[in-house]
Amino acid sequence: MKVAILILSVIMMTTKVNAQGVSLKETQLYLDEFKEYMNIPDNYQFQSVYNIKVDHVPAYLFRFEKSTNKNLQGEHYSFVISKKEKQVLGFTNMDKKYSSIKMLSKSETEKIAKDFLLKWDKSFANSLENLWIERHDEEIWVNGVKTTIAGMKYKCYRASQNDYAWVIVGFDGSVITFERNVKWNNSEHKRITEKWLHDNWLVDNNLNIPTEEQTLTKLVEETFVNGALNKLNVEEMSRGFHSDFAILIAKENNLFRLPLRDWMTVVQEYKNNPQKVKSGIRTLDYTIEVLEITGNTAIVKTQFFRDTKLIITDYLSYIKYSEGWKAVAKVSNEHIINPLQLNL
Repeated sequence: MKVAILILSVIMMTTKVNAQGVSLKETQLYLDEFKEYMNIPDNYQFQSVYNIKVDHVPAYLFRFEKSTNKNLQGEHYSFVISKKEKQVLGFTNMDKKYSSIKMLSKSETEKIAKDFLLKWDKSFANSLENLWIERHDEEIWVNGVKTTIAGMKYKCYRASQNDYAWVIVGFDGSVITFERNVKWNNSEHKRITEKWLHDNWLVDNNLNIPTEEQTLTKLVEETFVNGALNKLNVEEMSRGFHSDFAILIAKENNLFRLPLRDWMTVVQEYKNNPQKVKSGIRTLDYTIEVLEITGNTAIVKTQFFRDTKLIITDYLSYIKYSEGWKAVAKVSNEHIINPLQLNL
């Protein structure tokens, strides 16, 4: 029986890129800081946050995605913010609505970009020299079709730091992208600063941001399969299960609920009993299948095997909260009588 194999992308390293996933709970203050400046569109949900470096400056990369056209090279709203100063180094809104061929005039773009920069950071804005204003294109995939996202780019130079900044304005006057403190190699016509907001660069540098399915599968393995079973990491269970979670068990025409705290007690008592642990009752082969993700809800199917024989099929219901996915309920079908030898 094959144990479920997960594609883990928590730590990704190449010679150029080093990014480590962290929790939203750890970085909530940085998200709150960003929201002081910008509103993240309501149809984008939190996907991930990574520890990164921008020109050796420690920072966080936040990513939000829609429920459709998601994952790398799909629609996304991302921003980068430095750790120490909480300085927003850039953001981008790769939304299919910007596929419009209608562009603003250079004068309209200039006014909007200047107003944006002055509102964002007056001192920084006054240190910039505008170099040019031209159309700028990026590409994303929408429903399997390569789609061009276009806006007018207002590019600037900051002589005091020998770096660059720009604002890209969409057809409707909203800002699609802002980047600052960008280092450039003019002799080679090449950007030096990492391109954390650009999915093509992330792909080229092997930064495989996990899909929603991969994130959920990993959570199920760590907090359920190896929490309540196998490795008995009981302390991990509260990370993957809502405090009001319950196992729902049919007893004749009634519904019995086993709350999370009672379930964790059962697992802990088993773990504390060397004889039971030695029996291997809770050491099982398994498969994990994410059946469906719809917006902020999901259904996950797990199957457990003993000596290649299927003994339990579980269905877990998940809701995605601000801090991530949490299981809220579980129902089971036992293919043999009392496979875990419980007394409930």
